[in-house]
Amino acid sequence: MKCRLIGCALGMLGAGTALSSHAAEPAPAAYEDRLLESGPQATLDEPADQAPDTGWPRGGSVELQSLRQSGGLTDTRNETLKLEGHLDTPNYGAFSANLNINRYRNPVTAYDLSGQTGNLYSLSYRNGNTGRIDQRAMPFNNGWFANSSIGDINTAATPMSRGIGRVYLPSLPIEGFSTSFERGGSTVLNASAGRLGYFDGLTSQGFTLGRGSVATFGAQQQITGPETQLGIGRTDAAFQWVETRNANLNGLSGYAQDSQSFWGAVSWQGVAPWADTLGAGIGPVQERPGGLRVQANYAHSAGKPSYAGSLAPNDSANGFWVDSSWRSNWAQQGASVFYFDPSLRWGSNPIAGDLRGASWRADVSTRQWQLGGNVEVSESVSGLQGRSLFGNLFGRYRFDSRDALSGTVAARSGTAAAQSLQLTWEHISPQWGQSQWRADLANGRDQRVVRLGVDHAWAVGESQSLSTTLAFEQSNQSSVTSRSVIWGVLGSMPFLAGGRVDLSLRGSNGIGDTSSKFLNANARVSWPLGGGWSFIAQYTAARGQESLNPAVVSALTTATQAPILTLPSSRTMQIALRWEARAGSASAPIGGGAGAGSGRLEGHVYFDQDNNGKREASEGGVPNVTVMLNRRYVARTDAQGYYSFPSVAAGSYQIEVVPDNLPLPWTPAAREGVPVQVYVRGTATADFAVRRDR
Repeated sequence: MKCRLIGCALGMLGAGTALSSHAAEPAPAAYEDRLLESGPQATLDEPADQAPDTGWPRGGSVELQSLRQSGGLTDTRNETLKLEGHLDTPNYGAFSANLNINRYRNPVTAYDLSGQTGNLYSLSYRNGNTGRIDQRAMPFNNGWFANSSIGDINTAATPMSRGIGRVYLPSLPIEGFSTSFERGGSTVLNASAGRLGYFDGLTSQGFTLGRGSVATFGAQQQITGPETQLGIGRTDAAFQWVETRNANLNGLSGYAQDSQSFWGAVSWQGVAPWADTLGAGIGPVQERPGGLRVQANYAHSAGKPSYAGSLAPNDSANGFWVDSSWRSNWAQQGASVFYFDPSLRWGSNPIAGDLRGASWRADVSTRQWQLGGNVEVSESVSGLQGRSLFGNLFGRYRFDSRDALSGTVAARSGTAAAQSLQLTWEHISPQWGQSQWRADLANGRDQRVVRLGVDHAWAVGESQSLSTTLAFEQSNQSSVTSRSVIWGVLGSMPFLAGGRVDLSLRGSNGIGDTSSKFLNANARVSWPLGGGWSFIAQYTAARGQESLNPAVVSALTTATQAPILTLPSSRTMQIALRWEARAGSASAPIGGGAGAGSGRLEGHVYFDQDNNGKREASEGGVPNVTVMLNRRYVARTDAQGYYSFPSVAAGSYQIEVVPDNLPLPWTPAAREGVPVQVYVRGTATADFAVRRDR
């Protein structure tokens, strides 16, 4: 882009000089793209004369993958033909499609039941085809437009179901369809139906069907106030209904359930009663001085288990919660009250249950310092657990442009009484990069954890990145002491002939205890071959369970957490040959004209465990999350949280994460889309942090 601007400026200057001195001279030659940098330059994937630059913007790719995965008692081989495509139309919106045609070969190991040690091997072949088609922004009369999806997707939801607080409705993975109709941000209608399942096969983007089916319907309507998103005195109402039949979470015979769930909410936003006017600012009403937003929610679930021995203790449950967020002249604040009956669920998934209480939080900051806190009091509805009081206090002070000190202290009383402390010192060195020295301490009943470590982002080339982490942890549980070293490397660098290497490696090794080992490795090499062809090789390995950050969380956060599953050890090697093409006029994203050139947009969605907004070597990626470009094109993250839009026309875009498959209580740090600029021959990067409330 800089080269183009310089070339245009020189051309205009030359033309102006010619007009002033020799008016009869011919016009300057047509602009020719010249690169000012020295050294070898990357070539366009596709010459302008080899692809049509008229018609609707369109493009696609074909990828042949070969994968081998070993671990446990199986050695799986998988061949996949992956087809992707996109089409942007002037009258029917944008379409994205993805189809995986899989063929699995599983050698199964069986043991002789007579007690002999001999093994019996057999081959099992099966096909596991997966795919989806997404349509975005199909226009209709009177400002209506439609968004629809079919295939292996998630159920649709109204915007208000994500709420403004810490509890929201989870989406359900299905093989089926979903559709929504919207008008001007004031009216939303949606429906979904399909067979329940879950996303698996992280390296090959598989989907496994479970027992059960689901149907949903919902609506959202603006009742009063201006139609603009920042309207003062605006009131909205929404509801969502879901019915599941023969749903079976654990896959065991006799535990299937039929259930119906309902959720309704009303929200209001405007000038707070204690404020005179709404102050200036950027963002939603509640983030501007004097602004307030309140949302009241009600949820109900009922259903008769199909088997009398079902684990569900109740057939009916209710939930109430009210969230509010406002900003005064000095602080951003929020408060909530909540009540959840035991066994409250949304379809086949549980919501926060058996808890009631209230919480308040505040955050105040300047350019140099930040101070925030949270207080929560709660108790179980059933009386199985007593009252719990939780509080935390966070502070950060920046001494200068290079050094900052921060700390978080948290404590919780009651059945899960514990305390934790985290101290961090950040230092930026122009020669070496940025360091973060951290000390974590946690103390609970029969358990004490001390972790000392350093994260460092090294100062490397502009097209490279390298960060490392190293920590020592000592844990004492029930008078048993264990020690381990936690380490990680995260990097990216150019490879030969325009290739690129991405590396993510995290692990821990027990000192004198081999059972506490953990390993998560991912190495990816992408190598363009020219003519739209590229070669990709990827190796992944997983073993053991990663040690969680020793921080105390509140009872509401604990109630919304999904159980931690220890994944079996596995190693995967995958190679792929990919071909990409594009064509069409340069009037829309991705399918830009071949002569106009294009770039690449990619990034990671990752668990931001320390809430600092930076991806570190110790933080893993979030798999199977939907990422949308300009709310029109869809991509999904792989096992390491990586997503990519391989061919995007140069220009400005909005990129956002759709929290349809995030594990509770993790939520995106940026709930709105973020701007990103794509340049010709360039690779734009946009990483997204997801955070957990404490």
